Order: sequence, then structure tokens, then C-alpha cells
Amino acid sequence: MINSNKNYLITGCSSGIGKALTLSLLNSGSNVFGISRDNLKVQEIIEEYPDNFFFKSVDLGAPLDLGNAVEEFVAKYGKFNGMVYCAGKEETLPLSMYTPAKLAELFNINFNSLFEIFRLVSRKKSCEDMSSFVFLSSVMGELGQAGKTGYCATKAAILGLVKAAALEFSSRKIRVNAISPGIVDTPMAQQLFTLIDDSNKQAIIDMHPLGIGKTEDIVPLITFLLSDDSRWITGQNIKIDGGYSVK
Repeated sequence: MINSNKNYLITGCSSGIGKALTLSLLNSGSNVFGISRDNLKVQEIIEEYPDNFFFKSVDLGAPLDLGNAVEEFVAKYGKFNGMVYCAGKEETLPLSMYTPAKLAELFNINFNSLFEIFRLVSRKKSCEDMSSFVFLSSVMGELGQAGKTGYCATKAAILGLVKAAALEFSSRKIRVNAISPGIVDTPMAQQLFTLIDDSNKQAIIDMHPLGIGKTEDIVPLITFLLSDDSRWITGQNIKIDGGYSVK
């Protein structure tokens, strides 16, 4: 269980898993630094939790300058107890159609921004020892799929970061883990389904023996990894995919 009065940074807080997690943490009494590009989608959260929700509208596809915002949050609420990187961009595109600029944009959203925010938040002056960092990768980070070379590469990069960072921060008892979901019913997945015909959509659903997931299937695992109950788990990639990866 998440203790109250903890401080977390959550990216992608305006929709999908990130929004569900943000609300769960706020309801538990935590303070949340929420990051999203679309501030209109978080107005209800801002109004409902004016004292516990600290929001910044950020384009994760562009170079970041969040140092002052991180310092502002720490000054107001205290050091972070961890972060969860939920933001991401799904992309299906043949390798031959990529350009360096297009690949850079995908990496900025799925990996480079994660790395930079992690660097800022994990500093000793910004986060407590025994903090927990959770990054959303994907089953595609290990399994691969034709037409998803760029996406798979960004998600695989997260897994490498998790392993190295878990060792680097072990002296401070800081845990670093990844979660690799299958298809979850979020706005990003719904957008994907609008781009394909019904037969392909059903084929994707059928690849998950337990069906596609819901945000409430993912959030409890994240909150467990943030809690002290997971104090002996680090450097791991935990798949939560309705059986997708065992087929």
C-alpha cells in the first residue's frame, strides 16, 4: 500500500494509465507532480486536488528544461519518493520510411525525456533514499514486431536503462523497475484501432489470451512497486499482458 504524504512525478497524467495512476495516488494522500502536453484534460484534477496536484504542461517530444520546476516542487512538498513514466507514443511504420528527425522525435517521447526527468528527479537533493522509479516499457521491447522497429527500439532502450540504473542506485536503496504491458484499453490503443480494419483489430485482441487489458489491471502493480512492500525488487521487467508474451 502507498503511504500518504509521499511525493511522485507522473508523466502522461492526462489520460490512460497515467491518469488512472495519478488519481489513485492523489486519493491515497500523495502529492503528485503531473506532466502532460494537454492541460485541458487535467483541469478536473487541478480543481479537485488544488493542494496536492502540481502540474506542468510539457511537450516531451522537444528538449526539456524542467530543472526549475523540479526544484519548485521539492521546495513546496519535499523530496520525491519516486516517479512513473507513463507517457509514450505508439508508431507503426516501415523502417524504410523513417528519417533521422522522425526517429529522434519518437526517441524523445519514449526514452530521451524519460532519461532526462529521471536524471533530474534522482539527484540526492531531489529524491529520498529508498525511492522507487517505474518506467512503462512494452512487451514489444522484448518480442519485436514487423513495422514497429522504431517503437520496439525505444521500449528496449528502457529495459537497458532499468538494469544499469538499478545497480547504480542500489547504494541508496533506490529501486528501478520496468513494467511491460500488452495492449491496454487507453486512448492510444483506441487510436491504433481506428487505423486498422476489424479483422486486424480482432487479431490483436486474440493475441491476448485473457483479452486486452484495462487501466485498473496495470495501476495496482505500479502502486505495489512504488510501495515499501517491493523493497527487495529492482532491475526487473515485469510483463503484465494477459498472456500475450507466452503465445
